Amino acid sequence: MNIYFPRWFNRVFDIPVLILFFMNVILELLLVYMLYRFIAGFLIPVYRASRQMRRQFHNMNGRPPADGSGPASPNPPGNSAANNKSANTEPTSKVGEYIDFEEIK
Repeated sequence: MNIYFPRWFNRVFDIPVLILFFMNVILELLLVYMLYRFIAGFLIPVYRASRQMRRQFHNMNGRPPADGSGPASPNPPGNSAANNKSANTEPTSKVGEYIDFEEIK
């Protein structure tokens, strides 16, 4: 069943259809921009920070990182001279003064 509208019917709705089309285009552009800002401003920095923290954690524990990048450890296990030198020295770091205080009410 075909419905035929009069010719003037299309002329009445030409402008509103164009307005809705451009509003749809603007809305899609806005959504794409917001998605770009979310990925570039949040996801990529979080990924980089987590990767850097993982590398620092593995380097601190003396293990190579899981992805294979970076040095294995600062003192390789075969270097006995470096191990003996570090074992004979005592820590020279100073511990801060203890300050006793009274609580004032």
